[in-house]
Amino acid sequence: MPSTNAVVLDEWGGDLTVQQVDRPEPGPGEVRVDVRACAVTRTIENAVQGGLSDDPALTPRIPGHEFAGVVESVGDGVDLAVGDRVLAYFYLTCGSCDHCRRGADNRCTNFGGWYGVNCDGAYAESAVLPAANALPLPDETSFAAGAIATDGLATPLHVCERTAVDDTDSVLVVGAAGRIGVHLSQLAASRGAHVVAADVDAERLAHVDGLTPDTVVPVDASADDFASRVRDATPSGDGPTVVVDTVGDTATLRDAWDAMAMGGQVVSLTTHHDRTFDVPMKEYVVREASFLGSRYATRDQVVRAARLFADGRVDPVVRRRVGLDEVPAVHEALRAGETFGTTVLEP
Repeated sequence: MPSTNAVVLDEWGGDLTVQQVDRPEPGPGEVRVDVRACAVTRTIENAVQGGLSDDPALTPRIPGHEFAGVVESVGDGVDLAVGDRVLAYFYLTCGSCDHCRRGADNRCTNFGGWYGVNCDGAYAESAVLPAANALPLPDETSFAAGAIATDGLATPLHVCERTAVDDTDSVLVVGAAGRIGVHLSQLAASRGAHVVAADVDAERLAHVDGLTPDTVVPVDASADDFASRVRDATPSGDGPTVVVDTVGDTATLRDAWDAMAMGGQVVSLTTHHDRTFDVPMKEYVVREASFLGSRYATRDQVVRAARLFADGRVDPVVRRRVGLDEVPAVHEALRAGETFGTTVLEP
């Protein structure tokens, strides 16, 4: 059987190594994709550490889910054709429950797990994908942008639509230099919102400032007077109407809550292991505030995220491009908190 190169995880929480593996063959309802770009992200690092599933039976595993490429082989019963440009949907869903049938795939009640966790992913030269998870990539969208669209922009799109962000809003993005944060800052600004982009050091804040419209105001989240700085950075001085937390630091989140305007919404979208945000119930009532969870995105939102890049309404931000042999070191940097933004694997 022909071989191919891939990044392999032997056990959850273990080391990633580059290995030669058998080239995967698509079964019925599957396609094999020539991987052209795959984002290397904290979400995947969380999966590598067993944060999504730590079932030993699922390893060894090839991680990676945020990818785009070209169909190079199809299994039986597949409508896609060799040569089609595709990007991947992360969740393994049933397609038949009430949520899936009305397009809320991210809420599937017969959830089958995650691509790159419950089956091999795209840290490889070739990857097999369920055909239902292979979504169309516009010709005008680069493969790197397609990889970012799968999560780095699809998730912000879901957040903005869940909170109905528009030109009446001031949006605080906590962790704005990350791949979610920088694309969310752009997207919210494109919808007319005033954006306050918070992060923790000069390099990260400069990164955001250089990649977002002038209406986006950087604010140092590590400052003692963070809450007052956030309020001062909003046009009304009343604070943000929408707070999006991409980090999970409860002290920063409490400051953001204190700065938030009357009737505001807080959105949590990261994996907060063993963290609790404790606010007295009376505060929700007195301020008529909402705390929302945001769960990934729908298939439709992933496709529309790629179209946002194709139309030039949002710019894909790539800080670094790497080969397969560099992926383990990128994960070490992610684990140590030494990198931010989007690193893209180009096998």
